[in-house]
Amino acid sequence: MIDIALCFDNNFVMQAGVFITSLLMTNDAEAISMHIVSDNLSEESRLSLMRITQQFHAQISFYEFDIDKISSFPIGAKNHLSLATYYRILLPEIVPPALHKVLYVDCDMLAVDSLEELWNTDVSSYSCAACADMFYDDQSIGARLGYDIRMHYFNAGMLLLNLDWWRKNNVSEKIITYISTFPEKCHAHDQDALNAVLHGTIRRVSARYNIQLDFLKKNYSNMVIADTEVLHDAVTSWKNPCIIHFTGPSKPWKYQCFNPFEPLWHFFQNMTQWRNLPKEHEFGGWKLLKWKIKNVFSACNIVRSRTNEYISVSDKIIRIENTCKMRMGDAL
Repeated sequence: MIDIALCFDNNFVMQAGVFITSLLMTNDAEAISMHIVSDNLSEESRLSLMRITQQFHAQISFYEFDIDKISSFPIGAKNHLSLATYYRILLPEIVPPALHKVLYVDCDMLAVDSLEELWNTDVSSYSCAACADMFYDDQSIGARLGYDIRMHYFNAGMLLLNLDWWRKNNVSEKIITYISTFPEKCHAHDQDALNAVLHGTIRRVSARYNIQLDFLKKNYSNMVIADTEVLHDAVTSWKNPCIIHFTGPSKPWKYQCFNPFEPLWHFFQNMTQWRNLPKEHEFGGWKLLKWKIKNVFSACNIVRSRTNEYISVSDKIIRIENTCKMRMGDAL
């Protein structure tokens, strides 16, 4: 049994549904149990997610989160995140004590290959397993968070959590204390706090389990990864993708998305009840007008489209789609 945890509010039900669909379509040989942590998730939303898991014969459990515990935590008014990003730090206290390990994933992800190898990663001596962030060796982050950057900086979008280790070492309480004490240091919210508290206890796994947008750039000089092995793993992760992470504001349900894996997200969305849901704009006003004008100029080859900054993954998308179609057969 692979235990997967998602943490979100009512605003991210569609995204969670698309992720779950991708997960169950590409892991049809595995027994999957979904653990959904939310704040006042509507009955309609619960039923929507239950219909997906029932279709694929997976299990699903819902847990109510007391948002008052984190109501004072920092979130910018114009940030694309919400307080739901902090729910994961209390997972060890929320899920049943009998659960020793759980795979946490953000909702802005797709699972496109078997998770068996990742799930079987030995984390018995670690707090969790995670993937390198694009700022893996950024000295300024280490200085801000107060630890030696030789312990590295990880992306918290995918975490294979050793729940027993967290409970034994009171990790949730330590992270809450850190955020409450140093809110000005948490530029990346609980991801910063997780790194600050857990540095030196995290096992790095391949970037194929958390493929971030910057890993897909043709020119990756802006990434702060000094270790050549880690850098190579990051920039070649798209060749054997497992979990794709739509990092930053470039989301596939927005018109302004420039992630090359965007079509794959729509492939899975089209398998859900949200298949006809219209896209939204990331911004409005003058920024939106500027974006529309730039699109016209790009179509006329007057200016370079931002999508040209990224590698082509069309062959990978076709392979994944065809694999899903063969597995699902008449169900599609």
